[in-house]
Amino acid sequence: MNTPAAPVREPYGPGGRRERVVALVAHPDDAELLCYGTLRRAVAVGATVTVVVVTHGANGVSLADAAGGRRLGTAERAEEVRAAWLSTGIQLTFLGLPDGALVADRHLISAVEAELTRLGCTLLITHSLNAGTDHQDHRALASAAANAATRVTTCHTVLHSEPHAPRSAFAPTVLVDITEHLDDKVTALAAHRTQAGRWYLGKDYTHHRAAQAGWRLRPAAAAAGRAYESFETSVLTLFPQEDRS
Repeated sequence: MNTPAAPVREPYGPGGRRERVVALVAHPDDAELLCYGTLRRAVAVGATVTVVVVTHGANGVSLADAAGGRRLGTAERAEEVRAAWLSTGIQLTFLGLPDGALVADRHLISAVEAELTRLGCTLLITHSLNAGTDHQDHRALASAAANAATRVTTCHTVLHSEPHAPRSAFAPTVLVDITEHLDDKVTALAAHRTQAGRWYLGKDYTHHRAAQAGWRLRPAAAAAGRAYESFETSVLTLFPQEDRS
């Protein structure tokens, strides 16, 4: 009896193009929070995946730590990012800008455009454009990324991730099933030890958020226990064929 051949992992997206996924985030824990499972799924189907962390995050200490004189070195949180993505096959880039004061001006937009062009980005994941109460760095980078992506000829799709900011106007239409990666996502978030105690990095919130996305858009699947990351999109191109490199 013939044994069925194993499925071939196809490193190409719609239209036969090799996908180069870039997660462009403001702070060292943002990619893990926003799209960890999605990036793991992308690697599993053969995409080249890069996380670009724009700021060093050294100002991201808790109020209690700050009151006690705790200060972070500019490289300290980058080490946590490396620990979070260890052995996943995902590449990391750090731009090292100061956190807390990003502005969507020509300097940030130009830096983002240059990075997306250098990486040959085909699918960009970044922060939401519809989160008025979100961190100012997130809002600035979302705006800069959406602007820059319009001039990156390879970039066919831009996804905006769910913010953890309350009372946002986030309205997702895109889901990625991350059920098999949910436990690993919790572990990756825990690698950010300097941020320990922040509610949005904890297991309970991570599980709630992954279930909530499904209940909103695919309740039958959510009832069956599936977990998701959710996204808005400012541009979605189906069956792109202009670049097969």
